Amino acid sequence: MENNDRIQLPTGSFNAEELEHIFRTLPFEISFVRADNTVGFFSDKPAEEKLFMRSKAAIGKDLHVCHPKKYIPLMEQVLHDFKSGTQSHARFWRQDHQGKFISIDYYAMRNAEGEFLGSLEVVQDITDLRKLEGDRNEVLYL
Repeated sequence: MENNDRIQLPTGSFNAEELEHIFRTLPFEISFVRADNTVGFFSDKPAEEKLFMRSKAAIGKDLHVCHPKKYIPLMEQVLHDFKSGTQSHARFWRQDHQGKFISIDYYAMRNAEGEFLGSLEVVQDITDLRKLEGDRNEVLYL
């Protein structure tokens, strides 16, 4: 990706390549669903690191198409509560077939006026985090 145009935000800037690699480096996956319930973005990871398989064909499509049918009622409830302003954060978790403990968080995104802009899904393998105890004040390279 060779786009040197800067994406300027209030706290700094980066180009598209830097932004892409920021999302690839984060230890979780992010999906953005617009206020109209269409998929706007998801962070891409190498196949062996993906917790949820996503297809680029989902971009611009209704999120109902992208979730298993058994989760649609939950998604509809969360979106209703986010859009009504009664809730801003929802959490689910599950253990996958490989023994990974997966945390799935949804966050309502609102502008300064409180208008609902969409929702952010954050998916993370927290298997190792659940094992932490006490303090560690030395570097641990992973």
